[in-house]
Amino acid sequence: MLLLLASASVAQARTAASKGFDISYPQCGSSYPSGQSFAVVGVTGGVANDANGCLGSELKWASSSPGLTSPSQAPVSFYINTANPGPGVADWPHSGTDTYGTCRGKWSRACAYLYGQQRAAYAYGLVSATNPYLASIAPWWLDIETVNSWATGSTRHDKRLNIAAIRGFIEGLIDAGAPAPVGVYSTGQEWRQLTGLTAHRAAAAFGFSPPSWISSVGTLQDARTNCSAAGFTGVGPTLAQYSNGDFDGDLSCR
Repeated sequence: MLLLLASASVAQARTAASKGFDISYPQCGSSYPSGQSFAVVGVTGGVANDANGCLGSELKWASSSPGLTSPSQAPVSFYINTANPGPGVADWPHSGTDTYGTCRGKWSRACAYLYGQQRAAYAYGLVSATNPYLASIAPWWLDIETVNSWATGSTRHDKRLNIAAIRGFIEGLIDAGAPAPVGVYSTGQEWRQLTGLTAHRAAAAFGFSPPSWISSVGTLQDARTNCSAAGFTGVGPTLAQYSNGDFDGDLSCR
């Protein structure tokens, strides 16, 4: 019995040490969580072309995180909002050449890629202006959710367009100075709805299997369950989100 109790205590301590928080623009003007082992900070303000007005103070909060060695987890990570809104927005590219060909301002893969690439460079610059070293070493994540603007079934080849935009975001961050690999924050359902990709096909679409951070509003137990899942990008999850009081908590899966 004593051995079982000791094992349970070790497991509980390991789980407690593996917990962090993610915060962004919704936490502006309010207190930040405390006691985190690691932190993830949202760089943009809900959409890809807007800045988180509290980035400086949230980055200062996050920098107090110690990080983890086992499982390995950086003290600070970043995430950015993504989208593929099409030519109806002011910052949609109208020219340029990339891996998909020439962009002429229409809703093409070439323009979608450039949109992602340019928005990613913008987001990277927001962090780099404050802490260029951290921007270049911290992990980066793409927030990919259906609530943002994406090509849908009413647009021809919608999933191909979305994949091109996501690829632009990934490669735009890396080109700007972010370390590879760039990960994906989403759910399996949203990921498949926007990209049509199964876990086995993600590597072929992007040239690698992006790390995954599982989005959830569930419990810590739900996060543990999600950590043990296969992962929607073809690799096991790195992080699993859950509700922790008034904040989004995150469990390190590795």
